[in-house]
Amino acid sequence: MLPKITFLPPSCKRFFRQARKITGACHRDHLWRVVVLIASTHGHRSLSKLEKATGQRRTRQAIAHFLSQAEWDAPELLREHARDTLRQLGWRAGDLLYLILDDTQKRKRGKRMDAVSKLFLHAEKIYAPGHTIAGCVLVYRGVVIPYAVRLWAPREFCRLSARPESPAPPVKFRKLTEIAADMVQSLALPSPGKVHVLFDSYYLCPAVTQACAARGFHYVGVAKKNRNFFPDGRDRDKRKLARYGANVLARDGRAVAVEGKKHRLAERVGRLSKAGRVKLVFSRRPGETAWIALATDQLRWGMKTVLAHYLKRWGIEVFFKMSKQYLGLGDYQVLRYRAVERYLHLVLIAYLLLTHLALAAPDAQAALKTGTNAIRLPSIPQLQEQLRETLWQDVFQHMEKCPCQRKIARKIMEVIQTCH
Repeated sequence: MLPKITFLPPSCKRFFRQARKITGACHRDHLWRVVVLIASTHGHRSLSKLEKATGQRRTRQAIAHFLSQAEWDAPELLREHARDTLRQLGWRAGDLLYLILDDTQKRKRGKRMDAVSKLFLHAEKIYAPGHTIAGCVLVYRGVVIPYAVRLWAPREFCRLSARPESPAPPVKFRKLTEIAADMVQSLALPSPGKVHVLFDSYYLCPAVTQACAARGFHYVGVAKKNRNFFPDGRDRDKRKLARYGANVLARDGRAVAVEGKKHRLAERVGRLSKAGRVKLVFSRRPGETAWIALATDQLRWGMKTVLAHYLKRWGIEVFFKMSKQYLGLGDYQVLRYRAVERYLHLVLIAYLLLTHLALAAPDAQAALKTGTNAIRLPSIPQLQEQLRETLWQDVFQHMEKCPCQRKIARKIMEVIQTCH
């Protein structure tokens, strides 16, 4: 059960303080209402559900206009909230930060929805119409911080959007790898730090590696087994990773414990096709036949260090799962490309709102003061439950100020406590 959101909760005021500068005063009320509702609502999200939760103070048409036509900078708003979360975590110049790139898919059945294309949905193992969503998160002190999101658009849709009769702004076609490279280039921290970029095999390409080199970032990514590798000292000795990696692991692999789990590791330095000179670390879990090849431009790192860095990439997988399951990342019902992208940004801002409230809790504050390297926060469902309880408490405190509503507030509180 969720109360009507009619006023900005006091616990959220600090989080939305900077929003006025970016969205403007006229759109700020739309922003905080939609974000708080996304962060606290149960089940599937929809415009009618958001309208009902605001006590009819914001109509479906007003929310749709805010998403599709209003003038405000959603990417910059998300970046500003991400930087604010870094400051809340105690960011200092020179600290280590992970930037993780990945994408996810969402099946969509709307025939009139922009940017829908036929995709192979990896989770369902079928071809179906849907959207591809590219994302970028930061991981600092063990906390996942969404930083950028982009809805990929097929080439044909971008061509049609550039026509003069098109009602919406034109969308420039960009490959997923180019979008990922743009996310690396756009990273702006509160102060300079050490950044390690992590990604899977799809993003180990010239566009992304060159973007990392231009910013002075080191990377760790998975190399596909069909890539060609030239070991140091044998420039003409081309090897396919599929056979070469298995042989190296069998001959030179050593048992190493990384983050409490055993791995069999081996390493080689050489030139990888379309990536340049890299260090390859081959890794296999005991008792398994599958193995992976990790590529990094930092040749001085040891095998254990390379694998330990790459394991941090799991944070974006958990982030996508939590955002889809509990925050409605794929629940958008709007048709226009701009509205969909803005909705995705608002979902990520809602994720940051829950993180902000978690970091304000006494346990998290104590961990921040002691300088703990990795801070453990409650799960997204737990944070949502805490937010809902906070919203009810705010309502009751507001009703307590009115003598005619005081008895009603106490009665409702008794009923809620009985249900718990």
